[in-house]
Parts: sequence; C-alpha cells; structure tokens
Amino acid sequence: MKLFLGIDIGASGFKYGIGDSKHGLQHFATKRIGEKSMDAFRRIAQEILDEAEAWDILGIGIGSPGTISQPEGRILGKNPNLPFFSDLCPGDLIPGHLDLPVFVENDANLMALAESALRDCKLCVGITVGSGIGCGIVQNGDVFHGAHGFAAELGHSIVYPEGELCSCGQKGCVEAYSSVDGIRRRLHNMGSSYAGMALPNLIALRNRIPELDEVLLEGEDTLIRALANLCTVLDPDILILGGGAMDLNMYNATRIEEEVIKLLPEALAKQIRCCIAGYGNRAGVMGGIMLCERKLR
Repeated sequence: MKLFLGIDIGASGFKYGIGDSKHGLQHFATKRIGEKSMDAFRRIAQEILDEAEAWDILGIGIGSPGTISQPEGRILGKNPNLPFFSDLCPGDLIPGHLDLPVFVENDANLMALAESALRDCKLCVGITVGSGIGCGIVQNGDVFHGAHGFAAELGHSIVYPEGELCSCGQKGCVEAYSSVDGIRRRLHNMGSSYAGMALPNLIALRNRIPELDEVLLEGEDTLIRALANLCTVLDPDILILGGGAMDLNMYNATRIEEEVIKLLPEALAKQIRCCIAGYGNRAGVMGGIMLCERKLR
C-alpha cells in the first residue's frame, strides 16, 4: 500500500490523516489551535510528522485557506481567518531534511477534489461552510484554478454593495453574512450576548431566540443566492455542501437545494444535484492524499 499524509489547516485546528484513495484513511486525528502564530503552527506540524514516522509515507498534501498561487503554493494577499499565515508557503512547515515531496492547495479545492472522486460528474462545485466560506471547482477530475490560480473565491464575491465589512477588507461579501465568523461579528455588532456562544449551543437556541434565527436565516439566504449565481455561470452537475458548520446543521441542506434550484434557469434546474459531503470533515484530508497520488503517479 502506498501511503500519503494529508493535512487540512483550518482557522481552529489541523485535521490530518494517512492513507490512499483505494483503501481510505488508515489514521485520522485533529489538533486544535491554541495560540495563532507561526511558532504554534510549526509545533503542530512537527507533532503530526512525529506521529507519521510510524508509517511509510511517500508524500504530503497540504490544504490551507487563502489565495494560493500555482504551482508555487504560496498564499498571496490577505488570509482573513489566519492573518499571520500569509505571503508564505504552507509547505515550509515541513522540514526539508525529510526529503518528501510536498504539495499545497486551497483547502476547499481539496474538499471538492475528494468529493468529486465519489461521484460520476463532469463539473463539481464544493462549498465549505466554517470560519469562512470556501469554494472549489473540479472539472473532469482536475481542480480548476483559473488563469492565475485564484478561481472559486465565492466567499469574497460581493452580494450587498456597501454591506457588512468582511475580514478581507471589502464590504458585502458572502463570507461576511454566511460564515461562522461573519455571523459572530454580526451578532457582536448588534450588541447580542450570544456572539461568543459555542456554535452547537447557538444553533440549538435559534428556534427560541428570534435574533439568532434572523441572522442565521439571512446567512443561509445569502449563501443560496450566491450559489445560484455560481451555478448559473458554471453549469455544474453537482453541488457539494461541507465544512464544520454544515456538519452541525447550521444551515438546512434540503432547503438550500430547493431554493437554489428555484433560482436557476429551467434547463439547468432539471440537471443539477445537491448533496452533503460524503467524507464529511475529512474531505480536505482525503483531498490532500489524492493530490499527492495524482502528482506522483
């Protein structure tokens, strides 16, 4: 068995696993981020590598939020949810003396790559709802990067001109309304005492607290409109919903599918499918493993 290490860097933790696409994950775990700093990231990366020594891995695939240049694998511009983690290569977290090939992709691209492999599809769009809003596009089994490597930044498409300030510096982005951090900022700006509540508790209370339900419903509606516009432009045959917030049912996946379809041209509405990520929160890790396999075959 040829094994690879997949690492999915998020705003709240590192998910990682060892395996291959044929046999699946042989090991999976998560390390929470306490201190948000490069020193902390290096320590976490080393802890993961120490665990991986028990396995004969042939390469490492890393998924990271941010706008990542290809083929250099460098994060360019602002990285809103991890502001210190920018203008650098995530692959540099891996010491050179290990002499292992390291490949870097946007985390949502890796989620879409893994999910597309589970289904018969020509064009797959993957959406991750978490601290931010991620998006990846896979066409005929390959990640679509656009002309410069920056395609599919749906979270930073503007839906409300002069709307809420987004962490990217623009106003009215999808992420400012639909992401977990965006919802927390909106509640904070409203003076709500629920802004700092743990997400599972916040979701559980929404049916009893009108202000919570209103903000969450607006986040869902904003995401629906953005997805419908994206689907109208791209004509995908499948839309995958994933990410930690979707795992917690922050948004209603059935309603998203129904409402997106209502907003699509008739011909497209009859063709598109919408479903929850089959790999769940492990999709980015599997995508990193599959990225290694494809690069090294």
